[in-house]
Amino acid sequence: MLIKGNFTQLDDLAMQIMKTVGMVQQEMDTWRTTSGATAADWMDRAGGEFTAVSQAWEQVSTAQQSMLDALRGGVVKANGELQMALQSATARVQNVQI
Repeated sequence: MLIKGNFTQLDDLAMQIMKTVGMVQQEMDTWRTTSGATAADWMDRAGGEFTAVSQAWEQVSTAQQSMLDALRGGVVKANGELQMALQSATARVQNVQI
């Protein structure tokens, strides 16, 4: 009996999530730098509104980062559990004699 397990797709998904987390963080840093400079330069009400938008952007981005981190953790955990299940099934099958 042949038992095969290929977990490359789950590993790739976890890597893609990490890449997305990095890209979101980069965008957050860029926005933070841009909005900080702009808000400091604007002296009218628009500067205050821009600051509020910047703060909202940061809240949403932080929540998105948390979600992506949790998703990645779930994928990594599922991958590990599936590998353990495969190892257990393989061990049981190897002990069966016909």
